[in-house]
Amino acid sequence: MASTELVELQPEVASPPTRPIESIEVGDLADRTGSLRSRTRFTHEDAAELHRDVLFTEWQQLTSTRGKLAPAAMLEQIAELGFSWRDVARLLKVSVPAVQKWRRGEGVTGPNRLNIASLLAMCQMLAEHYAVQEVASWFEMPLTSKCPVTPMDLYATERQDLIFDYASSHADVEQVLNDYDPDWRERYASTFEVYEAADGDLAIRPKE
Repeated sequence: MASTELVELQPEVASPPTRPIESIEVGDLADRTGSLRSRTRFTHEDAAELHRDVLFTEWQQLTSTRGKLAPAAMLEQIAELGFSWRDVARLLKVSVPAVQKWRRGEGVTGPNRLNIASLLAMCQMLAEHYAVQEVASWFEMPLTSKCPVTPMDLYATERQDLIFDYASSHADVEQVLNDYDPDWRERYASTFEVYEAADGDLAIRPKE
């Protein structure tokens, strides 16, 4: 009688699921592009900060040069650009009588002389670097029709960095406004709308 050899059956071991090669490549690519976007963002921020530092350094150097002029002479050059004395007083954070006194050659404190030189230097940089013509009226021009904020508002609140960003177009208008006033949309939201009346003319009415 032939002997029967018992064969012990080994349980099958399930192989761990493997990702298709295409899936692995796409996953790696997603990680790499995500990392690249992060590095690009940081590089952009670093470049923007460096550019701003360079502009401020040049502004300071030009301010020192312009500051060698007599205050009355600097004010005369600012007036020739088209600024009213009221606007000059606002930008310098002083009264109109104080500006008029300086025009007559009366005493000016050191900090005020520096402020006059800084304003004159800023106007020169805007004209030379960014081809801004008629600088005074440019200072009064709203950044957008959506709100009344102007470069003069930026300067008066010591946001000269945003003036450089706006003039150079390195930041769009909404980004400049967001940095200046995060609530500008709500603050200047209009409660009126323009519509075409029955006679075909445009008219204004409260929004519903």
